Amino acid sequence: MSRFRESKELRASTDVASWLAAGLVLARVPTDDEALVASAILACANELPSMPPPGLVADVAVLLTGARLPMLAPVTGDETLRAAIHAYDDDVLARLVTTARFDDVLAAFAHLAPTERPAAIALVVGALVERSGFQGMSISPATLRRALARPRAERDATGRGELLLPATAARFADSYLRLARGARQSRALVDDREVFAIDHLAVLRDFGGRMTADHIAAAAEAVAMKLPRRLPSKRDQRGAKDTRMSDDALYPAGGFSSITPGGASSGNIENLVTSELVYMDPGEIVDLFSLRYMEGELLFYTRDDSVFRRHRHLIAIALGPDLDDARVKDRGLPWQRLILALGFLVASIRWLTDALGDDALVIHIAFPPKLLGEEREILALLLEGEIARGQVVIVEQPWGEAIALAAGASGAIADAVIVSLGATPPLPKGLRALHINLAEAAPTVCELAPRPATAPDATGSDPFNEWCDGAEDLLRWLV
Repeated sequence: MSRFRESKELRASTDVASWLAAGLVLARVPTDDEALVASAILACANELPSMPPPGLVADVAVLLTGARLPMLAPVTGDETLRAAIHAYDDDVLARLVTTARFDDVLAAFAHLAPTERPAAIALVVGALVERSGFQGMSISPATLRRALARPRAERDATGRGELLLPATAARFADSYLRLARGARQSRALVDDREVFAIDHLAVLRDFGGRMTADHIAAAAEAVAMKLPRRLPSKRDQRGAKDTRMSDDALYPAGGFSSITPGGASSGNIENLVTSELVYMDPGEIVDLFSLRYMEGELLFYTRDDSVFRRHRHLIAIALGPDLDDARVKDRGLPWQRLILALGFLVASIRWLTDALGDDALVIHIAFPPKLLGEEREILALLLEGEIARGQVVIVEQPWGEAIALAAGASGAIADAVIVSLGATPPLPKGLRALHINLAEAAPTVCELAPRPATAPDATGSDPFNEWCDGAEDLLRWLV
């Protein structure tokens, strides 16, 4: 039996060198870029909890550079290893390159700088290994680095000699069979999560950041599934405010139905459609503007107030500095309390931007200064669509300033939402404020102003349902 057959951890440098050499000989996609393969293997050793066969890392690294999957020749030697490699070719490599999102992964990878590519390769390999349920070898990155420094010819000779040993061939056959079996049972080897992570590799560079982003996204999706589709609106009872014209655009609205020939509308010069003027020929002597003006064929449009009569709604969400202590895992909950709180907010914000999409809605999220920096960057990625549309603003700001922003909003409905482990800032008079208290495993949602309410007792047997009920209470209070 091979000297590294039974152990799940390789420590001796000779064992690591033999395992690496034998594994790279089994790589199926040829490459001359030894530096890329070596850096990808080291990135996997630093990122992943256990190492898959080195040949898998080399194959993924080459395929991500845009190489086509070649006609793969059968492996010579041990029959069991040959059958395992054949299954790996069909169920891992062939399935990977034909996965619907693999082309998107290639496009995202192509835009990366060379220094970022090893981390992206480790990301894709990690996703493939996780979805295959594969458990590999634990190897020291330092020992692996020394093994990779050996000359390629020497390493190849060592690897071919190792594969002649029945125990070594059996070990790699078992690894490739487990990879193929797990990949065969996986619905997709890569999907939108890998595309998202590679596109935002500057923020999600390490495994911890990607895991945090995945957990927040999963928590948001789980909470969103429990939220109602619609809720009755009470904005008219609260004194709805209209947007000012300058808030939306400087251009009138109404579409083509409001465009009329010259003279049919007011005919003011400010209503003139001047787009025709860009089509004047360089050699044209007659001024097209003057000609159309004299013939009365200039187009005018009428102003329509419908777009500008939108309710302005400012929601200031202030996160307390004590949330840095909310990284605790409560019994009966799938994620940490802080992860659940951020997923709770993401689900609620997406619901609000969808339900109140016709309003001039701005959700201002204030993170405590010098705290929760990674979570703030991840939340900005998860809500980048809402941020691009101007519906969400994420800043690093003391919660007192966020409360003052809501209190000073003029001509708009203004609400303040405070999220903390119990503490709350001073509230100005006349501001509507709600407190989401995360002091316990299940959150409590109660109004602080203008009518302070007593926090309800969390009596539910399922703490996650209490989180979903709290999100619904928040939405009912806001709309």
